[in-house]
Amino acid sequence: MEDQKNKQFSKPKFKERDVLNATNATTKIIVFYLILGFSWILLSDFVISRIFNDPETLKLVQSAKGVFYVGFTAIIFYYIIHRKIDMYVMTISDLNKAYIELDQGHQKSLSLEGKLFDLAFYDPLTGLPNKTLLEETINNYIKNKKENGIIGFVYFDIDEFRNINEVKGHSVGDMLIQQVAKLLSEKVHKPNMLARMGGDEFVLALFDIEELEKFMPTVEDMFNHIRKSFILDEDDFFITYSAGVALYPDHGTDYITLLRHSDAAMSIAKSKGRDQIVIFDDEMVTLIKQQTEILNQLRQAIHNNEFMLHYQPIIRLKDNSIDGTEALIRWVHPVKGFIPPLEFISLSEKNGFIKDITEWVFKEAADHFKEWGAKNKKFKVSINLSAVMLMNDKFITNLIKWIEEHQIDCTKFNLEITETAIISDIQKSVHVLNSLKRLGFTIALDDFGTGYSSLTYLQKLPIDTIKIDRSFISNIKEDTEEFYVLKYMIDLAHHLKLTVVAEGIETLEQAEMVKKYNVDFAQGYYYCKPMPQERVLEYIKAYHQK
Repeated sequence: MEDQKNKQFSKPKFKERDVLNATNATTKIIVFYLILGFSWILLSDFVISRIFNDPETLKLVQSAKGVFYVGFTAIIFYYIIHRKIDMYVMTISDLNKAYIELDQGHQKSLSLEGKLFDLAFYDPLTGLPNKTLLEETINNYIKNKKENGIIGFVYFDIDEFRNINEVKGHSVGDMLIQQVAKLLSEKVHKPNMLARMGGDEFVLALFDIEELEKFMPTVEDMFNHIRKSFILDEDDFFITYSAGVALYPDHGTDYITLLRHSDAAMSIAKSKGRDQIVIFDDEMVTLIKQQTEILNQLRQAIHNNEFMLHYQPIIRLKDNSIDGTEALIRWVHPVKGFIPPLEFISLSEKNGFIKDITEWVFKEAADHFKEWGAKNKKFKVSINLSAVMLMNDKFITNLIKWIEEHQIDCTKFNLEITETAIISDIQKSVHVLNSLKRLGFTIALDDFGTGYSSLTYLQKLPIDTIKIDRSFISNIKEDTEEFYVLKYMIDLAHHLKLTVVAEGIETLEQAEMVKKYNVDFAQGYYYCKPMPQERVLEYIKAYHQK
């Protein structure tokens, strides 16, 4: 690159043909001059000898003629030489200008080539090496070092970065990425490399590791350097990171394998609660294979009619009537049998299948409602709504389409959303929930009390019901902290004119406790487990015959 930048153009050289043309022109001038000179001498002498007979006069005229000839030829030669010199100077000047323009064009091309090089191998936002340069560096190291070297491949991203982008905007998100890159660059020295992969994802590559026992403390020290509060648009954000580590050659002998395994380890770090570093191990390969297999089977599950809805009754505690049911999706695989929702719902959210699953649930629940509605005009079916769907910009548009296609009566359905789904972007959540309310749905806040911000946002959210999380119900006894927190939640909800549902009721003592303190509805294994619709209908019939 430097050699090209310093390269200069050589000045133009005359060709042999140009030299020959110049010689011919010179010869023609000399011949013309000789002819003119001899003609002047002979003719002028002849004329003078005819006119002047006196020798003295003739001599004087001859001298004057010589002076005239010399002066005249001097003028002619001056004109010819001056003109040629002017032409030569102009030619040299033009050539110099052309040379300068060519050199400037060459420098511009080199500058453009340098910019293209930077675009190809460096991230424009942070100035860090990009994934192309990282891959090339890793592959060159492996090629030269082979088994004699060790690489620590640390793949990490910023926890909850999406929330910062949504709340503060992408320009503020870019500002955070730049600050993180700058801070971490201070701790990374050659031959090690910090590269940006895109978005909020980075790779820290540590080369020539000599003592593995010092490797993790070094990485942790680097993350502690950037695990801090950042002031973003006048607000304070404490930033944490999730990282996955793969080692060459133990966890992969090429760039692609190291990237894949470190990414898998990072996913495990996130699933364990974020803000941690996880080292890849062989068990993760099994987990990855299982997830990939489930993902491939999930693609065909709807088409093959492998999903079904189970329902759990919701009991009105005032008169022990069954006021509605909660629809719960079940996957019955033809070979593997029952697959728990925890194993496929999060995968479907990450890979975009949640949209098709959500549509299927709405359609299936609407088809089933005919039988539910015949029992009780106030009867409602509750459907759990994924946080990913709630925050999707096209959700309301898609939902309206489903309502029309599947003839869904929105007033007969209650949508359950989790607290974590709404606190990530409270303004957007309020907008979406208001849109759902206008369509006719009622809204329930599920797993209430599991987050620290529940009480803060209760007044802002357009909800109708709170569902108290089972963690507050299990092992509850009077005069305990759980009991007073539960009682406060119930009183606050009623003060805000919200209905209260207690989840996870498993014992008679719990049922009596929540009824005593004016909980409106309850559900749990004490009343009925989730079952297929026909069995729940039988249960409802038997329950009302008591």
